Amino acid sequence: MGADGEALGPSPAQGEGFSVRRVAWRAALLATVGALGELILRKSLPAAASLTVAAAVAIINFRSLEGLLQRVLQPGRPRFDRRSVLTIGRRLALFAGGFAALLIVPGIDFVAVALGFSTLVVALIVEGLRRPGVGGG
Repeated sequence: MGADGEALGPSPAQGEGFSVRRVAWRAALLATVGALGELILRKSLPAAASLTVAAAVAIINFRSLEGLLQRVLQPGRPRFDRRSVLTIGRRLALFAGGFAALLIVPGIDFVAVALGFSTLVVALIVEGLRRPGVGGG
C-alpha cells in the first residue's frame, strides 16, 4: 500500500507499452475496412481479395518475425539456431509466393495489394504515436 492508502500496482505508463497484438488487430481492422470499401465503392471482388491476402501475408510475416527477433536478439547470448534460419526461410518463401501469385493470377489489383501491405505500416505508425515521449532518436 502506498502512503495514501491505495494499493500499489504497475503505473499506467508501464502497462501501455508497444503491443504486437494491438498492431495486428489494427492492421486486420484496416484491411477489413479496405476490403469492404473495395466491395462497396468499386464492386470489385478481386480487388477486395487482393487487399485481404496482402494484408494477411504482411500480418503473418510481422508476427513471425517478431517472435524470431525476440529469440535471436536476446541480451547476453543470442540464439541463432537452425530453427531461426528455417523460420526466416519460410517467411521469405511465403513473401515470394505472394509476389509470384501477383504475376500468375489474372485479375489481381496491384493498388489493392499495395494498400493491403500498407495496413501493417499504418498500424505500426498508430501504435508508435500512442506514446510519443517514449523512445526516439
